[in-house]
Amino acid sequence: MKHNIHILIVDDHPMTLWGYETLLKNLNTKYSFDMEGAKNCDEVLQKIKVHKRRFFDIVLLDINLPASSNGSIINGEDLGLRIQKKFQDTKIIVHTSLNDQQRIANIFESLDPEGFIIKSDLEPRVLEDAINSVLNGHTYYSDRTNKLINHSNGAKIFLDTSDQKILYYLSKGERMKNLPKYVPLAMATIERRKKKLKMLFGIPDSNDKELLDEARAKGYI
Repeated sequence: MKHNIHILIVDDHPMTLWGYETLLKNLNTKYSFDMEGAKNCDEVLQKIKVHKRRFFDIVLLDINLPASSNGSIINGEDLGLRIQKKFQDTKIIVHTSLNDQQRIANIFESLDPEGFIIKSDLEPRVLEDAINSVLNGHTYYSDRTNKLINHSNGAKIFLDTSDQKILYYLSKGERMKNLPKYVPLAMATIERRKKKLKMLFGIPDSNDKELLDEARAKGYI
């Protein structure tokens, strides 16, 4: 008898959700899968409310997700941290099309997921190996992921949740004076963080637009 595994697939593209469900149904493993999908952060937050004590065994988590409607969760990385804090037994496998080395390193630094798949690597064998590995207490990184994390040639850029929220709200057109409403920091601290972000991105004398362009190019917003 196959062991039943509950999997949540999080991706904002319906065809991607369908593709994962099709792959999982056709995997030749010792597991059977109960699958649910979610297209945005709000749908996942609602599932967190419903599953108060036990969540899914595995969450296949995209990073580039629309923010929650109240702005409390701004992307998949932020959402993963919420899941990890509340459900320590849930295994997270990131699946993303991001390929910036520094952005990937940031996800590992903050989220440290059990699995990580670059979408260009995705095929049945990769998904099967990832699921088997994390369910047996191991980590799994796809080939492209390993190349990115093993060949980083620049200084590490780590942006915590507050840094990313500063960038997110600036990208949405919020004025600096309004940011303390959304980021639980004093204005002086937010100003220092923004200055530090420009230094980290190597553009210390840039304006806000140039900062946001660089953050967007690296996949932070």
